[in-house]
Formats: sequence, C-alpha cells, structure tokens
Amino acid sequence: MIAESNTSDTSKSMKKRLRDAFGYENGLYEAIPHLLVFLQGDTSIAHPSPTMGSKKPNQIEFMLCRLIGAITSDEIPVIIYLDDLQWADQATLDLIGMLMLDPSITYFGILGCYRDNEVDKRHPLFGLLEAIRLNGAPLASIHVGPIERECVNSIVSDTLCLPPSLCLPLSTVVHRKTGGVILFVIRFLKTLNKEGSLVYSMTSRRWTWDLEKIKSKRVSKDVVIHTTLQMNSLPKPFQTGLMIAACLGSNFNGPILRKAIEENELDMDSFIKSGKDGGYIEESESGSYRWTHDQIQQAAYNLILPTQRESFHYHLGRRLLKNSANCDMNGDFLFMIVENMNRGTDLKLNRDEMTQLARLNLQAGNEAMSTSGFHSAAKYLQQGIILLSKDSWIHEYDLTIQLYDAALDTYYTAGQFSNFEVAVKQPLTHAICFEDKLNSYHHLVRFLTASGRSEEALETCLSVLRTLGVEISPNANAESLLTEAISVKEIIRNSHIHNLLDLPKMEDFDKMAAMTFLNTAVLCSYETNEFTFFFVICRMVKLSVRHGLCSISAVAFSLYGALLTCPTLSDFDEAYKMGRLALMAIDRLNAFRMKPNVFLSFYGAIAHCKEPVQASIPKLLEGYEVAFALGDMERVTGILQLYAAVAVWGCGDKLTKAEEIIRIHFRRMLQHKQDISCKNILPHLNQVAKLTGSKENVYVTFFNTTEDNFFEEEMNRRGAHTRKLILHTCRMYLAVMCGDMESAAREYERNGAKYQGGIRFFGTTTRVFLAGIVGFYLARKRRLDEKKWAQVGEISMDTIKSWTQDSSWNYAHKLLLLEAECLFLKGEEHEHIAAAKYNESIALAKKHKFKNEEGLASQKAAMFHLEYNRKEEALSHLKHAKACYECWGA
Repeated sequence: MIAESNTSDTSKSMKKRLRDAFGYENGLYEAIPHLLVFLQGDTSIAHPSPTMGSKKPNQIEFMLCRLIGAITSDEIPVIIYLDDLQWADQATLDLIGMLMLDPSITYFGILGCYRDNEVDKRHPLFGLLEAIRLNGAPLASIHVGPIERECVNSIVSDTLCLPPSLCLPLSTVVHRKTGGVILFVIRFLKTLNKEGSLVYSMTSRRWTWDLEKIKSKRVSKDVVIHTTLQMNSLPKPFQTGLMIAACLGSNFNGPILRKAIEENELDMDSFIKSGKDGGYIEESESGSYRWTHDQIQQAAYNLILPTQRESFHYHLGRRLLKNSANCDMNGDFLFMIVENMNRGTDLKLNRDEMTQLARLNLQAGNEAMSTSGFHSAAKYLQQGIILLSKDSWIHEYDLTIQLYDAALDTYYTAGQFSNFEVAVKQPLTHAICFEDKLNSYHHLVRFLTASGRSEEALETCLSVLRTLGVEISPNANAESLLTEAISVKEIIRNSHIHNLLDLPKMEDFDKMAAMTFLNTAVLCSYETNEFTFFFVICRMVKLSVRHGLCSISAVAFSLYGALLTCPTLSDFDEAYKMGRLALMAIDRLNAFRMKPNVFLSFYGAIAHCKEPVQASIPKLLEGYEVAFALGDMERVTGILQLYAAVAVWGCGDKLTKAEEIIRIHFRRMLQHKQDISCKNILPHLNQVAKLTGSKENVYVTFFNTTEDNFFEEEMNRRGAHTRKLILHTCRMYLAVMCGDMESAAREYERNGAKYQGGIRFFGTTTRVFLAGIVGFYLARKRRLDEKKWAQVGEISMDTIKSWTQDSSWNYAHKLLLLEAECLFLKGEEHEHIAAAKYNESIALAKKHKFKNEEGLASQKAAMFHLEYNRKEEALSHLKHAKACYECWGA
C-alpha cells in the first residue's frame, strides 16, 4: 500500500529509513525482492552486491530487526499477529524476543495467541514471556476461554435461520456438550445433522431436532476424539486420503498429494471435493490446500493406529521419493520426504536403507543451511550421523566426513555447543588426511575462543599452522619480535607499498588455509600472548607478499599497520600508509566480509595517530553495524569496546548520547546471548552511569552481582586480559575525573606494567595520559616516593610528546596539561610558566572540542592556583570546570 503511494511523504520518509538501515548490506533485498522494487529509484542499491545464500541466525535476526525498525514510525505503527505460539520452535521464539526487546524498534507490537493448557513453566514460550517482563517491555495477557451460552445460541440461530428464543433449548445442550469450543460446536451440529437428530423439515419448512436424543448422546469432551470418531464412519479410501494428507503437514499442494497416493488407492479429485465439502480442507489463493483447523488435521492423523505410525510415515516418504524426479529434490518437497522417512528410523532398516536415509538427511541439512534454517539443519544432520553405521569411516567415508563437516558448522552457528563438543572429536580422530580435519579444527578454535578458553584455542591454532608449514614459536620475546618486524618491513620496502595490491592472487591451498588459521589466531593470541599475537600478524603479511593476496590480506595489512604503533616500532607514517592500503584492499580484493576487522584495526589503533579522534566515531559504528549484519560477533564486541572507549574517554561528545548508543548495542548483544562478550562492555556502561549521576547499578541490572564481586571474579579469572585492562582503566578514569587520586593510584599500581606498551589502541593512549596525571599528583603528595611517581609522569609526558608530533589535534592539549603538572611539581620558580601551560591546555582542548579534558584541565588549574592561595583564580577555574562537565553531561 505504501509502495503504491510512492509520491507521498510517508513513502519518502520510509525510503530514507530503509536506505539508512540497509545501504551497506544488501542481503535482505534477495530475500524480499519487493523491497528492492520499492527502493528502485535509489542508485546506491540498484545492483545488489553478491551475498552468501546462507546467513547466520544473528544475521537474520539483525536484518529483520533493522527492517521492522525502518518500517515503523508514528505514522506507520506495525502489529504482527502470530497464532499457535505453543508450537513455535526455539529459533522463532528467539526472534520474537529480539523484536520485542530491541531498543531501536518503536511503534511496534506483537499479538500472539497460544493455548495455555499446553504451556507450563517448562515450556520455552513461558521463558520468553518472563524474559520480556523482566526486561521492561510492556506485556498484557488476555485470557480467552470458550464462548458463552449466549454466543453459542447466536451461532445456532444464525446457522438454522431461526429466532434465538426458539433455539435456546438446543443451544443450551450444545453448549454443555461442547464446552463452548467454536470448532466443536460446528462439528457437533454437522454430526447431529448426519445422524438425523437435526434435520430440515420440508413440512414445516424449518430445522427441527430431537432434543431428548441429543441430550442422551454421549460425546467426548475432546473435539479431536469426537472428530476422529466421526471420520471413522467415512469411506475407507477417503480415510486413507485424510491420513496421507495429515502426514504432509498443515499445507500441501496437489502434485505432492498425487505423488503420495498409490495407483488405484483413491481418486484424488473425488477426495479433494469431499474434503472441501465436509469442511476438512480448503483451497488457498495459491492453489494449494490447507486444513480448516489444526484440530481437524490432528483428528485425521489419529486415524493411523499408534503402532502403525512409524511404518506409515516411512513408507509414505519412500513413496514420495520413488515418484519424484531429481529436479524435485529441493525445498519443502525434500524436507517432506526426509521428515516422513525419519519417523521410521526405529524400524528394522537394512544397511543400504540407513545409508540412503543418512544421505537424504545430509541433503536436507545443506538445503536448510542454504536458507539459514540452522536449527532445522542441525536436526537433519544429527539424524544423518545417528544413521551412520559403526564402520562408516571405512565404508562410507565421503558421506561421513561431509555429514560431520556440515554438522559442526551448524552446531557452532546455532549455538548447540554440547552437540558440537561431542561431534568434533570424530573427524579429528578418524579423518584419513589432514586436509579433511581442517574444517573441524577451524570450528574448534572458534568454539574455544568464544568459550573463553583462549589458551587452548591458540595451542590448537599453532599446531595446525605447524602442519601447514607456518612455524610460530610460543616462546617469542621482544628481541625476536623486533627481528621479525624488521624483516617484514624490509619485505614491504622491497615490494613498495603502493604496489602491494597488484600482487597476484593466492592459489596455494595450504597457504590459504594458513591465512584462515592465522586470522583466527589473532583473537586468541591477543588475549593470551602478546608476542605470539605480533608474530601472527607478521606471518600473515609475509604469506600475502610472498604467495599472493586473498581477502584476509586486507586484515593482515591493517593489523601490521596497528603493530607499527607499538613503542618499540613507533613508525606512525608507515602505520597510516598500511592502514589506508587495507581500506583500499576491501574493494580491490572483494573483501567486504573483512571490513569489520580492518575498521577495528584502522579506526581503533591507527587513525587517531594522524586524524582527529572524533572522526573515528561514525566509522566505528559503521564497522559495528557491518559486523552485526555479517554475524561476526567477535568483531562486534571488539568494535563496541573501542567505540565506548573513544566516545567516553576521547571525543568529548555528549555522555548521554554515548550512553544511549552503548546501552542499545549492549542490550542487543545480550539478546544474541553474547554474555561473555558483554562483560567487556559492562565496565564502560558502569562508568558512564556513574559519571552522569545515575543511581542504577548496572552490575545488578544485567548480571545480578555487585561491582566489587564482578571485579574480584574477573581479576581471579585465568586469561581475559582485555577485560581486566578495561576494568582497571574504567575505574582509574572515573577516579581521576572525580578527583579521587588515591583510588586512581591503586588501579595504576595493580596493573601499571601493562599501561604503556602494546598496540596503540585508543585505550592505551588514555591509560598513558591518566598515568601521567596520577604520577605528577602523587609525586607532590608522597614526597617519600616523589622520584618514583615523578618518573611515571615524565615517561607518560615524553610518550605523549612523541605522539603530538603526528597528531597535535588529539594530543597537544594533553601534553600541555602534563607539562603544567610537571612544572607545578617543580615549585615556585616555575609558577608563571605552569599557569600559562594550564591556560593553553584549556584553550586548546576547547578549540579541538574535547569538552571533558577542557574541564579536567580547568579543575587541575584550580588546584594549582589554590596551592598558591589565589582563591579568585581557583574559583573561576572551578566554575569553568563545572560548566564543562555539565556541557559534557557529567
């Protein structure tokens, strides 16, 4: 309707929202072609980019949330009606939860119906409803019971075309017999008519009934049982048709039904006519057929004796398979065959039959994966594995390895980790060649990393890489790293940076596999072994230059650029060139899927070395959205961490805006069951809440714990170095901004050794700056340790001075403040120069729009003037600091 009114303001507004939502990810246009038609006037999406047919569950959920969020507005509120939720699978319930709780969706509601007698506290739907309540989404429950006697009387009156008063005795009995269930009322009236208790009298020209006979009639209280008994009186061929149709599902089409019927078993045209006349089935607009009610289908299914159901299903599936051509073996028809045959797996099938069915389950699993039905795919593939014989690794090797490879992919993607852990051992034990184990190793490493077992993941990665001919020592040190980095630098210099993208394409299978595992090793080595992490980066670059480029080469170049920001290398010009090269490589190497990885490195560690840090904010958000659309949850976490760091510590933008964005994406990650990753974001959310004066305890809200318990638990956890560093930095930053320098000093002393080194992610620059502030302050206050703390401050000041040469916008005001604090420490002879430095720092922070650090410099200047008893100047600076913090939102 909106599409037809293309000239309306409403249509134009929606088009803009849709372009904003999907301008970077065109996969949804393939699934919904009319969406592209609606937007066809927009040249930016006129030619959708190629995308994989299969998408991860969180990709689909993300895109649907974006779609609903783009469509709905105050002018176009959307209500979705969903019936029979008691039968919804877990994937469907998860999606409903996403839609209801996604904070970016407004003017939207779901009207859902379910049978409460089929839903108890153990049912997944009950858990969903509780989760919606706990997360604060408005939820209203309306109990709809059987219809009352007056309503039944109205139905009877309308059906028999008689006055309500005349029908009241009959409708009272009908209501009592049927319990007021509408379907039962209608079926019961038809039964009475068929049995002669309710007939049309030609003499009186009206409907008449035998009330005493109806009263004495014994009727089951269950409409299904009643309808089944009624069906038992129908002709046998018609009953056969009902049983077959019941096994084909709630919807079925004529060609499939025809293939399910044996020759001379029944006349299909006659069956369809009788089914429609009897009110059992109806024809849809598309020409297929559906049951008039699910209870009717259940009644028809109950015609099959329980002891015969497995055999009936299996032979029905085989009949469909026999009567199908190869071109039919896809989509719903394939699923129908496999679903029915799987119901007969407890029968005594011979080896060939089990192998055939295992192969069909593999085909069905792959088909489900191609349409992103990962939960269904997992069910088919697991059944296929169960059907394999004990010696399948010997006699059916190809089928077996294909089933396990597909199953591992599906289990991991669908989050079925218990199944994954059991299945992954089989190919690693029985596969006859290393190449056949690579897929299993790759998924195992990802699983171990996602489970927080980074050390195991890294050990596995290094073992695989050794077999592939890439040796990385787990005992690397700073000296060996420097040698490796210099050799890489020499290789790049000889190849010339501007010519790197003209290198040939990587063709060698082992080298491409090595690049995949090196890319996977990046995450687990970053968490466990800094030097190994650096070596992994260097080897990625060497492989790309020596053996050709692949999509992962874009990641290699960006990571190498980030590596060059380390204190031991500090080549910011070369780092920036490599970062820009990586951005160009995304398009040149068709590496769209690597975009989040490249953005994470460039805008998190390289860009602020040269560009205003505020410019990285929209790019980090873009990278986050792309990562979410691709289902790359590891990069989603990394980029959101960087965004939180830059938005709160770095750019001086409104805290309320930063908090809103962090909270929205934090909740979205929780909805996608990324609890471990969310623990890296929680400290940022906590410090923003405290800075803005919120009384909310985010640790209680989201993890039902206290801040101190969370801190101690994470500090005692093995590994998780990134989270520990984030916790320390957030606590230190909050302490400095609140003037609690003793607490800031304790945080520095707990983790001081990690504050100055490593890749220069924005968090590193913040830690260095905070260390300088703390160092000079404590040097003044702790005269016995003055030398120690002054050295901390001076090291930080010298480091920031070197950074200022390449990016005065981001660091000049920080340097001026540290120089002022240093002169404050040195005493009265430097008093006037120190005062000038404070003023310069305040002015430059204001000019470069770092409102938070303008306030901090004013606060420090006030303390300086107060020391020399210049109370008016101190008060003036404090007022200015207060105004800056209020403008910032703190």
